[in-house]
Amino acid sequence: MQDGYWWLRQLRKIISRKRETVFIHLGQVNSRKGKYCSDYTVQFRLIQKEEQRRMLENLVIVNELNESFSLAELSDKNVSNPVNRKNELMTRMSGFERLSKEAGHKAIFVTITCPSRFHNTYAKSGDPNPKWDGSTPRDAQTYLNNIWRRIRAELNRRSIQQYGFRIAEPQHDGTPHWHMILFIEASNSDTFKKVIRDYALQEDGDEAGAQENRCDFKDIDYSRGSATGYVAKYVSKNVNGEQLDSDVDGGNAIDAAKRVEAWASCWGIRQFQQIGAGSVTVWRELRRLSDPTGVSESFDAIYEAADSDDWAKFVELMGGVFCKRDEQSIRPLYQEKVNEETGEIKQSYFDGVITLALKGVQHADREIITRVHEWRIEHQAKRAA
Repeated sequence: MQDGYWWLRQLRKIISRKRETVFIHLGQVNSRKGKYCSDYTVQFRLIQKEEQRRMLENLVIVNELNESFSLAELSDKNVSNPVNRKNELMTRMSGFERLSKEAGHKAIFVTITCPSRFHNTYAKSGDPNPKWDGSTPRDAQTYLNNIWRRIRAELNRRSIQQYGFRIAEPQHDGTPHWHMILFIEASNSDTFKKVIRDYALQEDGDEAGAQENRCDFKDIDYSRGSATGYVAKYVSKNVNGEQLDSDVDGGNAIDAAKRVEAWASCWGIRQFQQIGAGSVTVWRELRRLSDPTGVSESFDAIYEAADSDDWAKFVELMGGVFCKRDEQSIRPLYQEKVNEETGEIKQSYFDGVITLALKGVQHADREIITRVHEWRIEHQAKRAA
């Protein structure tokens, strides 16, 4: 509580959200003014990203062999790059779809929205909503998270398992709603929908439009198209807007994607989340390896699946779509970070607790290290000098 940097980070976050809350109260966040978030927040985020880029270009990361790379180079190669992020999401999505077809599972597209009290203006007119209670998009996201926890608990009680993806995106006034593409056993379809509907309508289920709009289900018909193709537009809209002709209301898709990203950054909302099946951490760590052959036959097969972008085979070899994380054949490996020169073990900044860092993966009793170098950060100008 005496650390100035901790307070600075918290205050920056609070100021950004309080400022956006003021814009919402002033009617500047809706379909008629600033869609998804205020124009100020969009510009602030664009400037922030420019400054972040300059910082990444001015910092280099150096290992014990004196090899160096700029942080900007590394950022472009991982999922921080929107193109890479989108490609990985679509790869995993299509892998799930392939597994569902092989298993005969049903694909359902689910949409859940918030009660009227979370919406500050009407979509068509842009007029203030008298039912709005001052809730922010952050409050609405918390509401949706709580609803989903209850739904999953009930589904677990009924032994109904699911896997797929959740996409959180803003409505015109910044209030989030969720789209989910979920795969389940076909025999559980009706019960699955009933559970979601019951919990989605628990609060203010009798208000106007709740029965029609609070939750919606679309069964994916593979004869008319793929589940991956169905959600591709939602992924594009929330990543970079590329390959879309327009936004939902006819506006520029790339500009809309910038506004969505600024909205998510301001309110701290996680846009994409995988539900069930397959460790993404293990997937990414295996793809860092150059040639790990010889560990075991099963490990080699999983590595080959990850290295060749075959998410379906990777999940299948890891234990299948319904395998629990602690029962999967390969798990992430976390170890203490030790200074090789002094022998000092790294501790957390505030309370001195020993910290664990991701070092690789563990298969049976074997530890496979994927992060073999020790890195330090230096300023570009200082290193050049």
